[in-house]
Amino acid sequence: MDQLKSGWGFSEPDRGDLDNPNIRWRAGKPDYTVTNLAYMLGKTKNHVAGSLEVTVENLIKTWEMEATHVPFDQWTTINHNKYRVKANHMDWMEGEKAAGIGNYNWLLASCPKNLFNVEEETFESSHKVFLSAFPHGFPFEVLEVYSGPPKVAFTWRHWATFAGEYKGNKGRGEVVELTGFGLATLEDMKICDLEIYYDPTYFIQVLSGVTDPGDLKTTGAAHGDPIVLSTGCPFGEFVETSETDNKS
Repeated sequence: MDQLKSGWGFSEPDRGDLDNPNIRWRAGKPDYTVTNLAYMLGKTKNHVAGSLEVTVENLIKTWEMEATHVPFDQWTTINHNKYRVKANHMDWMEGEKAAGIGNYNWLLASCPKNLFNVEEETFESSHKVFLSAFPHGFPFEVLEVYSGPPKVAFTWRHWATFAGEYKGNKGRGEVVELTGFGLATLEDMKICDLEIYYDPTYFIQVLSGVTDPGDLKTTGAAHGDPIVLSTGCPFGEFVETSETDNKS
């Protein structure tokens, strides 16, 4: 990672104080080493330090870390009295309920049940599904921010190397992408409302083996190639096969 930092001016994402001794981790302190590497190798943007884009990206990454690894009452990224979420055409969901079922389940609630049935998944099972599919992590980047607080509007990109297995379908090392639009209402940089808009169908179809990964390139808002693509350096030279937190 030092080569990527010095060669391209990359910085590792800020996910808050992971060394806080007061945090009651769900299953131990997470290690983001592999995911950070995947993020640097695959990102298409290198926003200026201190920019609104970096601020929004780090807020979302810290929120995602907390949603995955920290009990709801200890989240620092939200307004606990107002926090609520929604994905696509689904109704607003109260924040503590969303925290209880996990981000995958409320974000995929609009997905056809034959592809991903959230009613059959728990917090733990949904995370296990995607950890199995993406053993090298599931990085996230903010593409563009169109308005600052209190109403933040942004486009985003999630991607991963499908090197594992998704519900019996084995990946072949394909890079799969998911892109969309987000709206976040903030008070004192705490999330009150979070709306996410995207199409999960093609993404899950690729993981299920019924759609080719190349079909994803014409969907969503992503543009540009990974910054380090021109090096021709294969992903495997950087990433060791190991367990990771599998988050953004």
